[in-house]
Amino acid sequence: MANGMAGLFVGASGLKTAQTALNTTAHNLSNINTTGYTRQQVTFSDTTYVNVNSKDKVSYASYGLGVAISEVRRIRDQYIDLAYRNENSRLGFYESQYNAVQEIEDQFGEMQGVTYESYLTNLYDSINELAKNPTSTVARSSLIQNATAFIEKSENVYKGLRDYQTTLNTQVSNMVNKINNLAGQIYKLNKSIAKVEAPGMEKANDLRDQRDAAIDELSKYIDITYYESENKETIINAAGVPLVTAGELTAMGTRVVEGTTLVIPTWPSYERDVYEDGKLASNADDTDKGQLKGLIIARGNMVVDYTVVPVAPDSNDYDMSTEEGRTAYQQAYNEYAKQQEYYNTYVEPSAILSAMAGFDKLVNGIVERINGILCPEKTETRTNPYLNADGSEIQADTYIYNSVDKAVLYDRYGREVTGTDNGDGTYSYASGEKLYESAGGAAVPVDSYEYLMLDMDKTGYGMDDDKTVGTELFSRIGTDRYIKTIGDNGETIYLRNNLNETDYESLYKLGNLKINPEAAQNVGKIPLSTVQGKEDFDRAKELVDIWDEKFASLNPDMYAKSDYMSFYNNYIGEYATMGKALYNYVGNQTTMVDGYDNQRLQSEGVSSDEELEKMIKYQQAYNAASRYVNVVSEMLEHLVTSLGRI
Repeated sequence: MANGMAGLFVGASGLKTAQTALNTTAHNLSNINTTGYTRQQVTFSDTTYVNVNSKDKVSYASYGLGVAISEVRRIRDQYIDLAYRNENSRLGFYESQYNAVQEIEDQFGEMQGVTYESYLTNLYDSINELAKNPTSTVARSSLIQNATAFIEKSENVYKGLRDYQTTLNTQVSNMVNKINNLAGQIYKLNKSIAKVEAPGMEKANDLRDQRDAAIDELSKYIDITYYESENKETIINAAGVPLVTAGELTAMGTRVVEGTTLVIPTWPSYERDVYEDGKLASNADDTDKGQLKGLIIARGNMVVDYTVVPVAPDSNDYDMSTEEGRTAYQQAYNEYAKQQEYYNTYVEPSAILSAMAGFDKLVNGIVERINGILCPEKTETRTNPYLNADGSEIQADTYIYNSVDKAVLYDRYGREVTGTDNGDGTYSYASGEKLYESAGGAAVPVDSYEYLMLDMDKTGYGMDDDKTVGTELFSRIGTDRYIKTIGDNGETIYLRNNLNETDYESLYKLGNLKINPEAAQNVGKIPLSTVQGKEDFDRAKELVDIWDEKFASLNPDMYAKSDYMSFYNNYIGEYATMGKALYNYVGNQTTMVDGYDNQRLQSEGVSSDEELEKMIKYQQAYNAASRYVNVVSEMLEHLVTSLGRI
């Protein structure tokens, strides 16, 4: 046992360590409600021992000089942290997917009472009433009213989907900034922690808590792996790239998809995108992680319409009894297979893109079918183009090119167009645009021109004095349906117009649709009368019958076709099923994340009762050390006083 002056060292060490323990306990209690705080614990060890000779002069006796603080450590389990962050990353991925599906369901009002389906039903009912009396002004006005409501609602839904895509795009940009900010925080904390702990005398526990909180948040946004280096700095890899290292910080950037405002996260330092375009996320290979990836997949990297949905060729349209017919069908099917693969890779995984494409397909199908009955058309193929009154060439519906010696040509927008292999080293093309040798190069000679024109033998007429023909119900913005010109026989003909006022391709797609103002302002011009001015019951019945026709399959992987109402119900049902699955997945992930977080709280969290018990214990230890010092002090005083009397 220590004696003399050494006894004071024992007491002093007891006072010092007890005070440190009390301070640590008080620090725990003061941070009991601090998010991310980790409970700290004091561990004790022996101080220096002093050796003294024993009586046998051979062995040594020793006595200690008290107690010391070996470490003020955080009670934290790195394995629970790892599990928490892995599942938190996966939760972020699926939450973004689920939110997107919820937004799609909200746009169609399926849970708000007034559903989009009611607009389809009202349009059908007005057509059904019109079929009873095609010349009724009241029935025609009702058709215009319900068709207007149908188009306005369709455009509003589509605008809502586009707006949400813009919102997701903003969230992507904001999340890139958040990731960069968190990475910057971690980098700075690394340096601060290394500076404090470098001498090896102190633990930067509060700074470590801040760093762990930043890593927790970062794990939700992007898939990360990490480890702590020898110099106490946490090295982080994000999406396979070193995000935070000991010597540098890799900032994430963005690039804009050409022709859109959509941004793609990039690693400027590595000159590549953060995520490989077209690579699907999978739970099986552990790539379904990170809210950033979930947002990008839900948003998509393009703006789509019905044209991206491939349509399988119908063998009935080909003469399968001949080699040429079978070859043509096989080539068409091969092209369909390529389009299907593209759709499944780039469109189908995105909730927003597949919603926009499928919805536009439905509306386009209804609009074009109704217009096609009111304005029946036929195809004319000729070797020379039709001309306007000023002598300029009228754009054909299709340009035919045979025996071209290039596999790829370009339209006027610079887009590649792939030809059909003729098997003799040449290729054939059928394009709605004139084609060129290269982007901006010379035009390829056209072999024949294919025009769609109003079939005057099948057309209906308006009830007006002019017996107007070619009045469609739905129009494209800034685009007339027909161009009037003079045919070879000197009669007026109506050629389908595919260009808008600015000379760009114009399709019957959402964002470009409206009710034909000519029909809306004068319902008598709707062509549902015969040339004799009688009711055209046959044409009106055709309008009713289209609602029972098999319109299209829901997606390229489904071969069974549905009518309009069934298509819509299946369309909504698919998102309801997807939403339910994602809801369950998010629920399960939330339970897992909360479970790991609760495990962390049980071991890392501060318990007021436990800390108060420790405070009493350390207070008693402090008091005991204080009394010990007093006793030793009195003993020394007594010895000194006694020696002074001798």
